[in-house]
Amino acid sequence: MIDDKAYSLSKIELLSDLSSTELAELAFDFQWESYGAGAEIIKQGQAEHSFYILIKGKVDVMIRKEGQRVRRVRSIEPGGSFGEFSLLDGKPAATTILCQEECSVLKLGAEGFARMLLRWPLLYQRFIGKLTQNLNEANLILSEAKYKEVLRSALQLTQYKDKFYGLWGGPRTTAEIERKLEEFSQAKGHILLTGERGTGRQMMAWYIHQRQALTEAPFVVVDGRRFDQQWRDLILESDNQENPSSIYNSNLFDIAEGGTLFIREINLLSPHTQLKLAQAINFHKNKCIVIGSLNSEPDDLDRVIIPELRKCFAHTYEIAPLRKRKRDIPILAQGFLEKLAKKNQRNIPVLSQEATQLLLSHHYQQGNVSELIQVIERAFHIAEQDVIGLEQIFFGPTAEQNGHTINLLGWPTLKGLLMKGSLIGWLRISVATMFIALILLLLFRPEVAVSTKIFALVWGLWWPALALISPFLGRLWCTVCPFSTIMDFVQRRIHKNHPIPQVIIKYDYVIFSILFLTIFWVEVITDMRFNPGYTAILLISIQACAIFIAILFPRHTWCRHFCPLGGFTGTASVGAMLEVRADTSVCLNKCTTFECYVGTKSVSGCPMSQHLPYLDNNLDCKLCFNCVRNCPNGSVQVNLRLVGREVWHLVRVNQGFVVFIGVMLGILVPLNYFGAFQTKELSDAWKAWFTLFYWGSGFIGGIVAWIIAKPFKTKSASLRVKLIFALTPLVLAGHIIYQVSYIPGIRSLFFAVVYKTQAGLEMYNISAAFLAYSIVSVFGLVLTGITIALVLLRTKVKRSSQSTT
Repeated sequence: MIDDKAYSLSKIELLSDLSSTELAELAFDFQWESYGAGAEIIKQGQAEHSFYILIKGKVDVMIRKEGQRVRRVRSIEPGGSFGEFSLLDGKPAATTILCQEECSVLKLGAEGFARMLLRWPLLYQRFIGKLTQNLNEANLILSEAKYKEVLRSALQLTQYKDKFYGLWGGPRTTAEIERKLEEFSQAKGHILLTGERGTGRQMMAWYIHQRQALTEAPFVVVDGRRFDQQWRDLILESDNQENPSSIYNSNLFDIAEGGTLFIREINLLSPHTQLKLAQAINFHKNKCIVIGSLNSEPDDLDRVIIPELRKCFAHTYEIAPLRKRKRDIPILAQGFLEKLAKKNQRNIPVLSQEATQLLLSHHYQQGNVSELIQVIERAFHIAEQDVIGLEQIFFGPTAEQNGHTINLLGWPTLKGLLMKGSLIGWLRISVATMFIALILLLLFRPEVAVSTKIFALVWGLWWPALALISPFLGRLWCTVCPFSTIMDFVQRRIHKNHPIPQVIIKYDYVIFSILFLTIFWVEVITDMRFNPGYTAILLISIQACAIFIAILFPRHTWCRHFCPLGGFTGTASVGAMLEVRADTSVCLNKCTTFECYVGTKSVSGCPMSQHLPYLDNNLDCKLCFNCVRNCPNGSVQVNLRLVGREVWHLVRVNQGFVVFIGVMLGILVPLNYFGAFQTKELSDAWKAWFTLFYWGSGFIGGIVAWIIAKPFKTKSASLRVKLIFALTPLVLAGHIIYQVSYIPGIRSLFFAVVYKTQAGLEMYNISAAFLAYSIVSVFGLVLTGITIALVLLRTKVKRSSQSTT
């Protein structure tokens, strides 16, 4: 039935700009109704209103005036609509809608109508356009005052007065604005407000209106971008201004009479329309205040506005962009939070010092105060505590889709499995159970673990598998990681939920590097690969640390800021072929509840504190797929893409991980070099020299990577940062080579190559270990070379396109 409604709505011109998905969404609120010939769909004077679209049949618009019989005003054919006038002004129905024949209509209640306008603001303009087209007919059946009231009620829906926070900044800025508001309230004449988009021009116009006009006076807002198409016929249209009969009875100045007519981006009016507007302003001299706004320097006004219109404005004021008054930013941000807290009946959050510094470092060229408001509102709604830190501040453009991808959620079977979540849940439980059984076996029956080769497989296959899988499938191990599963189990029952210290967030790459160095060092020094007891102690120690961090801090803080294994797989997964991303156009236009971050009653939010529209790399995505289950708008995509492509497009990646990559690269030298001198019984001298070279190489590698990349010098990843990340395949190849040597039996496995010579058959033996080393080395070098070349090529193309523009 919904499909029938959506199909019928798709033929309606009023809804022609809506997509098939949006029509299906809208159709859900409509209901079918049928009426026989002579039936009244709407009765004049009725107080309950609905919106109707005629699908089949024909209806008459009838009116009964005092002392007169009922008469027909006009007819409505299929595709026409009625009932919107009464919904807009809230008054009893002014006409009767009578069926000429059997009719079928789609009916939308008042609540659904309001929801439709809120969901698709573009339909405001369509209804206003319809009001304009029916001007002559409306004047036949309604008085001039009635028509002005209907149209005014429609236009005043754009006031947005509830969106104005009424904050200007610090004492100095506020004093200046208040002085100008007082000046404008006393002065006579129309006003031009200049300034960049989002600086608060409309808010200032609203407060000027509040001081000059009466409380109930109209504040009518029209947009210069569509003025020529929609409003040009509602200004002065007269060849003879001395003859009032040649002037339309209802125009924008009549609608705004006694109040304010605010024209946004007035410079976008065509020169012809600007001339007509100037004539209309001069003709309707004192009917209303006209305030125009535009994004232009005051010195350029004469260039973008014709002289006749420029002379109509007696006052001009420029609102400075936010980047030129950064002292106002902390005051504005905290003021927004206070008003939001009061509106939502919550405690007032405060901004951490690091979050404030981030707000101050941004340039706000995308939207000035409006951009700051969006950032603060988002942070307020996703913050779970009374302190807003770096993890709740999302700046800049949303993530972009780069190149072709295949959305795996287009496969219904996979989508169903991920939406249910039961498969992943059982996998986590199974892996955690095997993990606990392994630890018990290593502690209490180590001889069984050794004799059954389980212990050898843990060290010989697990590590190499992680290094091989992560570059292709991302942090898939993190999806079923037993450390995370057990940690999550404890956290749901015991948690302090303390704010994460900003020093941890800021320097987590140092924590990753030190813990990664420590685990590898302990592994080699203790000869842990051959000692089940030591291995069990290591696993228990990691699990205990994960549980301790989970009890203290929210979500999976351990996984994002501490876990060395997660840092290794995260770095490896940056260029992986599997990604989770969002359709950012859906997120920005439909999402108001941020379920991907906050979560729902049944599914928790992102454990890594990621806001999906801004996720553009795999470093901190655990592939838990909670966002797939939580998103109510179907925005989330699970994509297959070209391996390594993400490195070319890095923007918001944690640039400090260049240090971690440098550390991983540096320790390959002592790991592989000292292995040749390693004996079965590790001597004290060998341990001392290995320790010195190991830690020295790790620190030197990290420092050199830092010096080369110079991270955090810019907001987005620089070319140097991308080049360091491009070395990841080479780093992984080195670690795979190191781990492959510990695969059970690989040194005893040989491949024989037999070839015929004049002397007979000759055989050449190739070690499986040597073959593996060669293949991995070639792949690492080739992928690194390709990635570096593409990074340089993309940077060159980007710079050349910027220079041409």
